[in-house]
Amino acid sequence: MSDPIIIIGAGAAGIGAALECAARGAPYLVLEASDRIGGRAYTAASGLPGAWDHGCHWLHCADVNPLVAWADQLGATYRTAEVANPYQIWTDGAFVGASDVHAYDAAVTAAFDAVERSGRDVPIPEVLPDAGRWTPAVRQILALMAGEDAARVSAAGYADYADTGQNWPVLSGYGAFIGAMAAGLSIRTGITVRAITQRSNGATVITDQGALNASGVIVTVSTGVLASGAIGFGPGPAADLVAKIGDIPCGAYEKVAFAMDVLPPELHGTRFLSIQQAGADLATSFQIIPGAAPMMLCHVAGDTARALTAAGPAALTDYAQGALVQAFGAGISERIVGTATTGWTENPLILGSYSQARPGAAQLRRDLIAADTGCVAFAGEAFSLHWQSTAHGAYQSGRDVAARMTPLS
Repeated sequence: MSDPIIIIGAGAAGIGAALECAARGAPYLVLEASDRIGGRAYTAASGLPGAWDHGCHWLHCADVNPLVAWADQLGATYRTAEVANPYQIWTDGAFVGASDVHAYDAAVTAAFDAVERSGRDVPIPEVLPDAGRWTPAVRQILALMAGEDAARVSAAGYADYADTGQNWPVLSGYGAFIGAMAAGLSIRTGITVRAITQRSNGATVITDQGALNASGVIVTVSTGVLASGAIGFGPGPAADLVAKIGDIPCGAYEKVAFAMDVLPPELHGTRFLSIQQAGADLATSFQIIPGAAPMMLCHVAGDTARALTAAGPAALTDYAQGALVQAFGAGISERIVGTATTGWTENPLILGSYSQARPGAAQLRRDLIAADTGCVAFAGEAFSLHWQSTAHGAYQSGRDVAARMTPLS
């Protein structure tokens, strides 16, 4: 029997690669360092009254997203239509009216339009129009979409993303159905890969449980892990690629989940809340989840997320709760029945949020995606040309790389 293709990482990219190998009848083995499957797709089913996604949550570009069919096949539920007025903004001590919400939305739209039109490989703020009073909110939304403070992100690199405008939240948990996709696949968890060396007819994968020979290797770990040196690469084109990956880093993006006994009445029909506190450079963003187990999820990115995560879960929680108290008064704290936080930035198996090209590195990212690294190849959201930073981009990247490694006879 020939050596298998070894796939490193059981996130969306690794699962996609494994599914492609299985469909082609090619021997394969997935090695996952953690004790669970899904990577940055993780639905926490315990700890709070309702399940919630620590990582990816939206079926982005849903009209062309290949994971929608999987969601349907596996019985996942998602919302395809938005409520009539999904946004609320609190600023200057009060919730604003409809005309101000419209102005806010126009400022956000103008910012994204400017990025998409610019074509310039410069920091995003250099191409933005003046957003006036909505500048903190615009900066926050850009940070969340890029997974990093906008000043550290290439406008041209961000604009490579091909957005169709169709974004559907997975109500039953994105991580839950990504994990279900892996049913029946050959995956071994709890195995840490230490090094990979290329041979003339394959590769050797060194793990904490011994060495394995492979006909090829598909590496799907985050660029944060690649840049950290956690996996050593012997001389060759794969090592050459990894040496450049520092310019395509993972950013920082964390969430704070507040389980509520009841949502504030001001939020009836609301899906997103932006709180602009006086003197703050960034607004604080919340996703509102109604239902039998209502929740408010605070989304934090960039340096704010880094600093708060380093300070610990209590600091992250206090930051988010402080914003709620500003908008709703101290009584909002009595409505909170449980809290939880993420920790992607400190997680040694992730080390960040998702990737972005640094200013000046947009073409480098394109070149790395196109690079031929022989029998040791790379897949994941960072290696998806037009769907970077998404689970479906990671999944499709894994399938595409596996297809190239296992040509049909």
